[in-house]
Amino acid sequence: MRLFGVTIVGNLQPRWNLAPSQSALVITKPGLHTEAIEAKWGLPPATSKHSFLINARMETAAEKVTFRDAFAHNRCIIPASGWYEWTGPKKPWHIQRRDGETMAMGGLLFDRPQGKFFVVMTSAADGDLQNIHHRAPLVLPKDAWQSWLSGPVQSAANLCKAAPSDWFNWYRVTADVGKVALNHPGLVTPLSPEDIERETHDALYAEKNAHKKTAQKAKIVDDNQGNLFG
Repeated sequence: MRLFGVTIVGNLQPRWNLAPSQSALVITKPGLHTEAIEAKWGLPPATSKHSFLINARMETAAEKVTFRDAFAHNRCIIPASGWYEWTGPKKPWHIQRRDGETMAMGGLLFDRPQGKFFVVMTSAADGDLQNIHHRAPLVLPKDAWQSWLSGPVQSAANLCKAAPSDWFNWYRVTADVGKVALNHPGLVTPLSPEDIERETHDALYAEKNAHKKTAQKAKIVDDNQGNLFG
């Protein structure tokens, strides 16, 4: 956390699998000094007609009623070594900075009676990142961190730009990242070519099996229908 100008008393435990509604440390600057505080990821709905929100689009956050006050007065940074994205039900990717540095995701912080909550700002994905997903976290360059935390609204708005895709690299990881109870380094370990080949084989086998079962069910229906008129 010294990278962000804060000192944490005690040992921070690594987090390999942060999920919405879980707590994380975020960086904020309510006054002259930068602070690290704990907040939960996701904004609880204000009424039953609203949704649980985990992201805020950079294109609309400054004007949208839900986010505009936080965008103006309560921006934060979420430190991260990377994020997960999926290109299919069982095809997760881990995306990290190409230089191996910690990234700073732009976020918005909310104080509610239930506690503190944050959402992650998102941008349109740049370049080849679009092959993974059309959206990505708003990753801020280091020289913009202080301006994001405490600069005027227009300065923050000017920072709402998609990070270049060449800042990042990405690779396939285990589908176990979808199990929120799991939290270990193996979740960010790249799948080997053999693992990916085996996964592809298993997926094709499962698809073939599904088609076979569908065909069998269709035959049973046809046979039963024939019997009705026998």
